[in-house]
Amino acid sequence: MSGEGRESTDHRFHGLLIGALLCVLTLLAYSNSFRAGMVLDNKGLLLQDPRIRGATGRNVALIFAHTYWWPTGEAGIYRPLTTLSYLFNYAILGNGDQPAGYHLVNLGLHMTNVLLVFAVGRRLLGRLGPAALLAALWAVHPASTESVTNIVGRSDLLAAMATLGGFLMYLKSTTAGPWRVAWLVGLGVVTAAGVESKESAVMILAVIALYELAWPGRRRWPDFLSGALATGIPIAGMLLQRASVLAASPPAQFPFTDNPIADAGFWIGRLTALKVIAHYLAQAVWPWRLSIDYSYSQVHLGIGSAADCLSVAVTLLAAAGLVGLWRWNRTAFFLAGFALIVFLPTSNLLFPIGAIRADRFLYLPVAGVLGCVVLAVDWLGSRMRSPLVAPAILLAMTAGLAVRTWARNADWRDEITLASADVETSPRSFKLHRMLAMSMFAADPSHANIDRVVEEIDRSLAIVDPLPALQNVPETYYFAGADYLTKGDRLQTAGAAGAAAYRRARELLERCIEINQAQEEQVNQAYEQRREARHEKRAPGVVGRTKLDAYGLLAEASQRLGDMDGALRAANEAQRMAPQDPETYNQIADLLLKRDQGNEAAVVLTEGMLITSDPGLRANLVQLYGSSTDPANCTLVPGPNGPAINPRCQIVLDHMCAAAPGVLKALNDTGRQQEAIEKKQMFISKYRCAPEPLNEAVPR
Repeated sequence: MSGEGRESTDHRFHGLLIGALLCVLTLLAYSNSFRAGMVLDNKGLLLQDPRIRGATGRNVALIFAHTYWWPTGEAGIYRPLTTLSYLFNYAILGNGDQPAGYHLVNLGLHMTNVLLVFAVGRRLLGRLGPAALLAALWAVHPASTESVTNIVGRSDLLAAMATLGGFLMYLKSTTAGPWRVAWLVGLGVVTAAGVESKESAVMILAVIALYELAWPGRRRWPDFLSGALATGIPIAGMLLQRASVLAASPPAQFPFTDNPIADAGFWIGRLTALKVIAHYLAQAVWPWRLSIDYSYSQVHLGIGSAADCLSVAVTLLAAAGLVGLWRWNRTAFFLAGFALIVFLPTSNLLFPIGAIRADRFLYLPVAGVLGCVVLAVDWLGSRMRSPLVAPAILLAMTAGLAVRTWARNADWRDEITLASADVETSPRSFKLHRMLAMSMFAADPSHANIDRVVEEIDRSLAIVDPLPALQNVPETYYFAGADYLTKGDRLQTAGAAGAAAYRRARELLERCIEINQAQEEQVNQAYEQRREARHEKRAPGVVGRTKLDAYGLLAEASQRLGDMDGALRAANEAQRMAPQDPETYNQIADLLLKRDQGNEAAVVLTEGMLITSDPGLRANLVQLYGSSTDPANCTLVPGPNGPAINPRCQIVLDHMCAAAPGVLKALNDTGRQQEAIEKKQMFISKYRCAPEPLNEAVPR
């Protein structure tokens, strides 16, 4: 073998060895991530999405026909390939609700990305050593835990893989000769996969343009045009597909508290975004303080302090430095520009997004920042004329980052550990205080810790209470109401007075309903405007689940305070809002029984039984009839499975006829007109109900 061939073989062997070591390093740093549970958005996207339950053609079609959060919510996000990967875990691998398999896939994707960063580093830096150290630093950067350890961070992993892999394919296409077309086809395929995984992967085109701009002496603009065509076609296809899906979906809702920039004026919003970018830059080089949430009011709008002004100045100085890198080092210019380009879609500079800040937004951008760090340290080592200085510094940094990543993974064990750690980093985030309160409440079924729970939810309330209804968060008041209701119950059980806690619960629940009502009106107005613009049929308005549940708890709080009329008003309102919910009928019946109104309770149970066909309501009605001490009671007869309701008994007939108008109205209001007509005939012919009240509910 010639010396040149042997050198090439050795170079390839060293590359493979370094790749293996990088995988081992990544595995060590993330080996404890397998203990992380299904927390936060993982519950909604993995445990509540019916589309990933089975590997069927129908489920795949539903994935491509609906948005990312369907059917539990709407955020204007379309990521079908990411959802398909969840289906792969849930149904094909059989992981179901067990997180270990999902973590294994995430780790495998991250390892692949580490190797891709190593490969890109070799092309840009020209040497194995600096490229390996760049990949090592990036592999264990703690900010990436929100993309790797957090299962639903998978969209970041897939989009990064497409961007890095697509860039390498583009580079190959410029030198591949007869394989040029194959590499361009591959570029198109990975671009399609990337943009179907996360929208930010569209920036692959800008990355390719930056590469050609950074080294204009290459004069390869024909290559760029080929790359632009290869990436542009799948990007255009995704945008068209996404527009079609979003047009058929409810309008996306972006709460003010998640990203106040969305409701700010243009200049205030941009200044706030510039301020936040400085915090990202600091976190990229010193990622010791991490948090899964920076919502209201952790980041204040505008620049109201000297620290805010300094942050904006740092960002502007960094932008000026990017221009300076053009003259000093084109590789550093490209790496810094790469970080900026892939970060832009989540920066809130171009347009507001669903979050004001998130650690996961650093996943791919930090590779460019770390590349500049490697170049700077390498330059320092050359100035000191010592080949060991740069590797020693960078290896020490890698060790420190790996330790922090290992520690951060432990925080992801459950929501208590996560919120407890992050509330120290983001003490002004209402959502973290609420999350800590909710997780502590759920962790102790006896609720012996209710005082600590109430203390934490009060901190959350103190942050959001000054906000107007349209910018506020009804869920916080709902959970606070539930906490105070529980506190009152524990006080009563212990022989103490719980009235003050019950009054506070009622006050919070009424505030929850007020906020929800205002926001429902706004959402329904947006629905109506869109319906008119599209000349669509009128549809039922949106009813918030929080508002419905709040009425149920409000009924309980009012009952405990002895306000039975108020309790019945709240329970009836809940039943009106959700006529298909069996629990609303049970609650009304229980309240009526406490007032010794047995006949009225039987009518309510009858109405609910006929509307919902719920066997539990039927069983409760049978139990109520069976509790009668009247020797002439004819409401029940023996049946094959125990006592059965006697349809010939006059009492039962009276209850049926009393319930009939409500039944018909509920069926009619929920779009079950044909069933309402059939039931109307049944009430008249079988139960001999007077037709006049029924005709009012269902006209002839």
